[in-house]
Amino acid sequence: KSPGVSLDQNENVSLKGRQNVIVQINGKPTPMTGQDLAQFLKSINSSDLEAIEIIATPGAKYDAEGNAGIINLRLKKDKRLGTNGSVSLGYFQGITAKGDASFSINHRDRKVNLFGSGSLFRGRWDNTMHLDNRVGDRRFDQRNNSYWFARPNNARFGVDYSPNARHTFGVLATGGVFTPNNWSRARTDIGSFSENRVDSLLVAENEGSMFNWNSNFNLNYKFADTSGNTLNIDADYGMFRDSHTVLNQNFYRDAENINTLSSTAIRMNMPRDIDIQSIKADYERELSLFGKSKNSKLGAGAKFSNVATDNTFNLLEVKNGSEQLDPDRSNTFEYRERISAAYLNGNTQWGKFSVQLGLRLEHTDVHGDLIAYKPVDEKTVDTAYTSLFPSAALGYEINKNHALNLTYRRSIDRPRYQDLNPFEYRLDELSFRRGNPFMRPQFTHTVELGWTMFQRINLSANYARTLNAFANVTDQELDPVTEKQRFFIQVRNLATRDNIGLSLNAPIPIAKWWNGNLNFWYNYAIIKADYGDERIIDLKVGGGGFWMQHTFTLTKTISAEASGWFNWGGLWGAYVNRPQGVMDIGLTKRLWDGNGTLRLSFTDVWRTARWSSYTEIGNLYIDARGTWEGQQLRVNMTYRFGNNNIQNARRRATAADEESRRAGGEGGGGRN
Repeated sequence: KSPGVSLDQNENVSLKGRQNVIVQINGKPTPMTGQDLAQFLKSINSSDLEAIEIIATPGAKYDAEGNAGIINLRLKKDKRLGTNGSVSLGYFQGITAKGDASFSINHRDRKVNLFGSGSLFRGRWDNTMHLDNRVGDRRFDQRNNSYWFARPNNARFGVDYSPNARHTFGVLATGGVFTPNNWSRARTDIGSFSENRVDSLLVAENEGSMFNWNSNFNLNYKFADTSGNTLNIDADYGMFRDSHTVLNQNFYRDAENINTLSSTAIRMNMPRDIDIQSIKADYERELSLFGKSKNSKLGAGAKFSNVATDNTFNLLEVKNGSEQLDPDRSNTFEYRERISAAYLNGNTQWGKFSVQLGLRLEHTDVHGDLIAYKPVDEKTVDTAYTSLFPSAALGYEINKNHALNLTYRRSIDRPRYQDLNPFEYRLDELSFRRGNPFMRPQFTHTVELGWTMFQRINLSANYARTLNAFANVTDQELDPVTEKQRFFIQVRNLATRDNIGLSLNAPIPIAKWWNGNLNFWYNYAIIKADYGDERIIDLKVGGGGFWMQHTFTLTKTISAEASGWFNWGGLWGAYVNRPQGVMDIGLTKRLWDGNGTLRLSFTDVWRTARWSSYTEIGNLYIDARGTWEGQQLRVNMTYRFGNNNIQNARRRATAADEESRRAGGEGGGGRN
């Protein structure tokens, strides 16, 4: 339980209410995101942790990507030799049954460490969505039911060789196969809002399947001497491949839903290839300044990454059982990105003061080609930019119970590759999601003042200003083929986003057998954008939330837990959120002298897992609501075998972690 750290309803890690947190293990980023990352963090035993470092303003050593901060888990090291491992099984009962299984194994002798792990999941997730779209007096009231049947399989194997205490050579291979199926059915009532009249209906069905596989190969060298000097080199090659096909059928019916007025059917085939090459090196040296021994560090490093994505979108009209390619609505998108970076970073301790200064230089080359089958509207993205990313931190220890910290950082967030893909993914003939190949990166300046009390309570205030901020924006247009009004959601750049935030994290020790933790945050955001034709976004929205957890020690081997979160207000892109919250309970039993764990939990006790928001741009107003399958009865069993006191495999990441995160993680998650 760490200050300011919590999980949202989708088990995404957040820091002081802000998303896009980078999680590290022993100073190395992990490419996992969302539910995969949450489950990995839950698998780490508290007895294996030496410390948890929260870096609200990372220095120049870290990628300039990400503006929410870093959480670094430092694991204890043990040089005893032997073999250990674990196996885990889980069963989840919600609307439908689900299950998962995983294993890990680790063997260490004096020079070689072999390690591996694997996991799989099988289950279906059900969701609902209600979109009330209004254009002037015209209303498009859509209700959608969907499910996603997930089948992810992930594996990770590696070896480290240490000929002596100074040198370590490592090889790491990760991979996954993901073969989900998805289905949805939507009904849209079309008519007049003021007269509450329905003129016609649109009924649509989507049936899709995907085959996705990915792999990453990493070579690593680490040098460390007794003087505190370290050198770390990583080289990576990663591949992501997927093929997605969707059959979309649309039926226009009369207001009484008796007669079919017209119908259309299309199939969308969307193969995608992503290749990532990356290499980086980091050097750090300990220094003695101001008459103190080894009170300072100086670091320098460099990184180069090369990413190539090839996307194809084939739209086929389905008529009388045959499929015909529509060249007017089919194309390919090729995207290339090269990033070169170098940094210098230093920190020192002087009396009650600590200072850290850093500067990172990144040069980015981007080239994208949108190639149509009929070359009438081909577009090219060709840009290069060089940016400096300074960082600074000043700490002051007032006394042993109080400390202040002031930090500053400039950061960049580049678009996810899937958000750059310009193709249209349809929910029905009138609503779809479209990528934006002309998105620009967002740049953020962040300043934070923190106050730590009694080494346990943390209070902080922060201000962030983002230029070209990313936002999910819903807009409208006329279909170029049918000339019908239709709606699409797209990630776009805002002009600016200003954010003022407060956060408080405090442990609540109530009794020897009862401990609690409270995390509270509040954010006030201002966003502005002008997309022409009076489509202006100018919002000032406050919102916050809290997360609370209580743990009860019932016996030496049995403990209980109750936790919950509640959010109110705030923004999701250009959408204003309404209040939402969830409560979970659980019971844990330790078995077999601590080698086994049985956990029973009940999530979303009051069945309140639902979201609601609204947005307005020009004459378009949207009220959006939905539910996810939050209420579940879960049973998990874990058994650990072998020598549990040996040091685990190095939790090392790779040079391509940031690029892999933007590509979509390790094979997709099983949980929603």
